[in-house]
Amino acid sequence: MRKIGIDKVHDILFDILCDIDNFCRENGLHWAMGYGTVLGAIRYGDFIPWDDDADIVMPRDDFDRFVATYNGKYECIFNTRREDVFYVSGVAKVHDPHTDKFLAKSSRRKFLSHYGVSVDIFALDPVPDDAAQYHALMKEAIHCHRRLLYRSRKSGSPLLLLSAWSHSLDWWMERCNRLARSCKPEECSRIGIILGSRTPRNVHPKDFFEHLKPLKLRDRSFPAPEDTDAYLTQMYGPDYIVPPPESERVGHGGEVWML
Repeated sequence: MRKIGIDKVHDILFDILCDIDNFCRENGLHWAMGYGTVLGAIRYGDFIPWDDDADIVMPRDDFDRFVATYNGKYECIFNTRREDVFYVSGVAKVHDPHTDKFLAKSSRRKFLSHYGVSVDIFALDPVPDDAAQYHALMKEAIHCHRRLLYRSRKSGSPLLLLSAWSHSLDWWMERCNRLARSCKPEECSRIGIILGSRTPRNVHPKDFFEHLKPLKLRDRSFPAPEDTDAYLTQMYGPDYIVPPPESERVGHGGEVWML
């Protein structure tokens, strides 16, 4: 094993994105860069220098097909329960199985994960137009998704652990999936991230994926929201182009090792 630096992490992330893009093109799947990956492409033409993962979004149908059929250079993990990788979440990952991440002792998670360098994949689902219905849905989704994550733990908030362990992982996963699919597309004019989100900033017009453009990151272009300024303003505010203070330029923490 050898520890690798952020430049090598970014090289692996870029190769994972290329592999995802190749697979999606070959199989007619829709996807787009999201969050800090779009921000990095706009601000630096690369990944954010201190960021140690990447984010993409997919419509739910494409997400389901992707996690069921991806067979590229890397590994897609989603509701994966093995001795070497235990990852149960409403968010999928494509990770490099030849890498691992070890968090600092002060922040070490008390459950098995071990997925190394990875690209997070968020599914976009129809969300209610009515504000009260939307907030009720998100409140329940956050409740269930948080307990799904806590169901993998043996330490943390006693009340959350007690609530999470009152049902099985399969029960919480099924509940999360029902919530994510609870709105009929024909009755909604918006889509958003229901699992893995805590903010209405992740809600977009229903035709979001009809308005994409190629956006260059390093020496390759990937699909991204057509109006990147509107998207990044919605995500990060009007001053998104200005880097944060140095004290806030931190990744998700931990050391990355090549196995």
